[in-house]
Order: sequence, then C-alpha cells, then structure tokens
Amino acid sequence: MSADNEPTNAPSPMMLRLEICLAAALMLLAAGLALFMPYLIASGGISAAQDFLRLTPVFFPRLAFTVLAALCAFYLLNAWREGRYVRSAENPDEVVRFQRGVLMIVIVAAYSLLVSALGYGLSTLLMAAAVIWYLGIRQIWIIAPVAVLMPIVVRFIFERLLLISLPRSDYEAIAVVEDAIMKFLSGLFLGK
Repeated sequence: MSADNEPTNAPSPMMLRLEICLAAALMLLAAGLALFMPYLIASGGISAAQDFLRLTPVFFPRLAFTVLAALCAFYLLNAWREGRYVRSAENPDEVVRFQRGVLMIVIVAAYSLLVSALGYGLSTLLMAAAVIWYLGIRQIWIIAPVAVLMPIVVRFIFERLLLISLPRSDYEAIAVVEDAIMKFLSGLFLGK
C-alpha cells in the first residue's frame, strides 16, 4: 500500500504500537482473570467456587472474561494487521499528546488515593481545580467557583436526594465542615 492511498486521518506508528501493546495487555489480563476466577471467588468466601458439576458463582464472571479475552484477541489481530501498512513519519505532536494523556491518568490516580483520606469533598475540589487548570483555563474566578461548587452539588444530590453515602474525610475538621454545609443546604432546599 503506497503513501498516496493512505488516508490523512491514519493513526501514527507510535499510536498503533501503543494500541497493540494495550490490546495485548488487556487480552492477557482478561484471560488470566478467566483462568483464575475459581480461586478468586473461593478466596472471597464462596466455597462452591470449586464445584464443576453445577452452575456456580464462577460461571458468569469466567464467561465474561473469556469473551473479553477473545474480543481483545480479535482487536489485537486487527491492530497488528493495520500497523503493517502504516508507513507515515513520526509526528512530534504525538509525544506531547501522549504525555498529556499520561498526566491526566496521574491526576485521576492521585484523586483515587486522596479520596479515602481527604474524603469526597476536598479531594474532588483539588481534582477539579487540577483538571480545569490542566485543560487550559487559568482564570481563578472560573476555577474557584467550579472547583468548590462541583463537589458540594454532587454530594448534596447523592447524599440528601439519592441517599447514597460518599466517602467522609478521616480528618474530623474537614468532615465537620462538609457535614455543616450539607445540613445548611438540606435546611435551605429540603426544609430539614
């Protein structure tokens, strides 16, 4: 296939290599989970997980991960076939886009680690501010209200309207402030 026939929106070689690696990793992970599912479920306290004569709690997770592994294998094969025909030059912007994606993953991972210690409110405030800044908005009068209001509104909707608890901070000073805000909003909007 010549470069003239190659579409202008064809993926770069770097992205195709990354796609192939991710498809292979997902395929191996899904296959491993399908293979070791009886041991995982048995270690969770379900003793019937080792029984092969009847339908047990292992059947559907194992089936789902087996199907996922097969789909990943087909995707890997397709990405590998497509990668053989791409001969375009490396794009220097591709590395910057990849770095931006990795930084976003780091922000989300840090958020998931902070939410258990700082609670939903403060960790979401910090994450929202970081993401807004990362996306290019540098005006503090935009960042501050969105970062402060987003966790308050979401917490109010989940805890007071849907009755779904969100993680509370391990630090009592932070937890007391969040509880006071929720009580104020409940009194204001719900009359409680």
